[in-house]
Amino acid sequence: MNTRQFNIFVEGNDDHDLICALLTRIKDLKPHPSKNSTRRRDSITTYFEVNDTGDTILVLTTGGWTSLGRNQQIQFQQARDSGGRTLIVFDADYDQPQYPQGGQVNRLAALRAQISEFEPDPHIYLFPNPSSDGNLETLLLQIISPNHQCVIDCYVGFGQCLEQYVDVSGSPIYHLPIDKRRVYDYVNALPLSPEERERHQDKGGQKIFENSNWWNFDAPAIQPLISFLVVHLT
Repeated sequence: MNTRQFNIFVEGNDDHDLICALLTRIKDLKPHPSKNSTRRRDSITTYFEVNDTGDTILVLTTGGWTSLGRNQQIQFQQARDSGGRTLIVFDADYDQPQYPQGGQVNRLAALRAQISEFEPDPHIYLFPNPSSDGNLETLLLQIISPNHQCVIDCYVGFGQCLEQYVDVSGSPIYHLPIDKRRVYDYVNALPLSPEERERHQDKGGQKIFENSNWWNFDAPAIQPLISFLVVHLT
């Protein structure tokens, strides 16, 4: 039976873990029997086999959008030769003067130009959704479990409290927590199991996406990403 390879390239470890958690919801998967998966603090390579088709799904961290291209040319070729596809799930970031390649429009154009030599027709999804600037954390803050939204609500109050303190010129004295910090602290505040807490605190700040008590994969904000994966992994 001819089988295909599908690549999903992501930037970092949290991106990888979110995609893997979603894949196990939409596909009948098992660890690949002949391809080795590896997990390090700065890089993850995960191979799945789809049970009903035998297809391979590779989820690979690149370390950042500027690292996509020549480093993955073998995987690009493997997907094309097998009749599979390459999916790219990265941050849109923000369109700002200091980041001329940030934002949905600019980042899409930059990525397409950067990998045109290796993949002329890539399937690209940019966080938080196809029409907004932002990043993974922008999305994650929209899929907090309703049962634990109070943690984020308290964090909002903390930020509002800090904003009250200004210097003699009226400028803020304190820096407000960035979204990445808010997401980390949300997970850290949860009543995690001992194994989950070890993964979060001692193994790279993992966000435990597979636990539906902590994350709401039925939230409207994540449905475009789920649809993207369903459409392009068939």
